Amino acid sequence: MCAAVIEFSSAIKDYGSKRIGPVTFSLQQGEVVGFLGPNGSGKTTCIRLLLGLMRPTSGTVRIRGLDPISQHARALRRVGYSPELPNIQTFLTPRELLTLVAKELGVPALETRKEIVEILDLVGLSEYIDIKVSKFSKGMVQRLSIAQGMIGSPDILVMDEPMIGLDPAGSAHFREVFRDFAKQRGGTIFLSSHIMQEVESLCTSAIMIHKGQLLFSGPTDEIIAKVLGSNFLIVEADPFGDELIKLISAIPGVEGVTRKLTDGRTAELKVEPGKEVRPQVAETVIRSGSKLYSMSYEENLLERTYIAALKQGKVVV
Repeated sequence: MCAAVIEFSSAIKDYGSKRIGPVTFSLQQGEVVGFLGPNGSGKTTCIRLLLGLMRPTSGTVRIRGLDPISQHARALRRVGYSPELPNIQTFLTPRELLTLVAKELGVPALETRKEIVEILDLVGLSEYIDIKVSKFSKGMVQRLSIAQGMIGSPDILVMDEPMIGLDPAGSAHFREVFRDFAKQRGGTIFLSSHIMQEVESLCTSAIMIHKGQLLFSGPTDEIIAKVLGSNFLIVEADPFGDELIKLISAIPGVEGVTRKLTDGRTAELKVEPGKEVRPQVAETVIRSGSKLYSMSYEENLLERTYIAALKQGKVVV
């Protein structure tokens, strides 16, 4: 396996009244990893440790093997960061802000001018390149914050709630931007978010922290299977009586059937991971004399996993 791009090794930050850690996980090049956890869980502390904004009490944090504290400039040279609540000076224009950031990163002036135009086009702010930030909406400020994180051709993006304030079209656009960053450029993304649907649709892996302790870390499909132990198949049929429930419950791989809607037409089936039961379910419904309207596996299983992990309150993966 290649050396980790980001690595936490038994990292602890002890505030005295509160302790975060030990935290151990790693990210490989090209991964898009969702960083999950409720407010106050320790996500912000971990991001600050990663960016060299605070020193761990014990353990280590490394970016490409470099210490973000003692080797700050080298470690962070190719790291872009977009904070949750960007505090951008409102008297600046996007061109002015990105020029300052690029200068701090040591990007040549000629390259900076070209890159600013390209990045502002990418984030949808081309026509506002010389408009003061004070005139921007919250969503526009968020777009500019992402642009700030992408200036200087980073190969690691640390994104803290990047979709906040964006409309649905904007969120969909940036999902594609981030996917391209990982697939086309081989970039790595460490993305903190409370929006489970975004994490599940975008991220290849997920990490969850709660009360300073790591609850799970790994590929999202493996985590879902480990925590929930089931997939969920939603079936809409009419009528959906007790006899039909008994018939479906007898199908190998179906662990149980629960009606979801009061009209009695929709039910939720718990299905063993890796088991495909849709043909058997469809055949059973039709043979029973019921009408089959729809059948699909439930999406947003990561949200269920997140809630289940919180309830268990212990390391699950």
